[in-house]
Amino acid sequence: MSEHSTSPKRAPKVLIVDDERDIVDYLSMVLEDEGFVAQGLTETEGALERIKKERPDLVLLDVMMPGHTGLSLYRAMREDESTRAIPVLIISGYARQEDFAKMELSELETGSLPPPEGYLEKPIAVSILLATLKRILEPHEPRTVTP
Repeated sequence: MSEHSTSPKRAPKVLIVDDERDIVDYLSMVLEDEGFVAQGLTETEGALERIKKERPDLVLLDVMMPGHTGLSLYRAMREDESTRAIPVLIISGYARQEDFAKMELSELETGSLPPPEGYLEKPIAVSILLATLKRILEPHEPRTVTP
């Protein structure tokens, strides 16, 4: 029996949603070098449909985007039963995580919007990104989120 007889572990699929093409390309390259399957979008329009269709293991999401904001996509994902359990890692140029929290404070206080699985500030340190992805994806048990 060969040591390769067990089926290989499937590479985690990450969807990067950021309006800066350079960031999408850079993060895609970094993640693919680390064994992830990475795809990117530079706008939120149509992103929810793509998430439903492709079922990524995690979404890296910039909150400050033109048009439909990343926050509106995050809200839509959490309100849709088919995407509610997909982990979201927020990436933002905001100076502090508290700044992001203020944006949705009323929704968090009412319990209508659960917090994301993680938050990273730009510029993103690759070592911290990879450690955070590992922390979020390792258990990889389905989240239970109440509507």
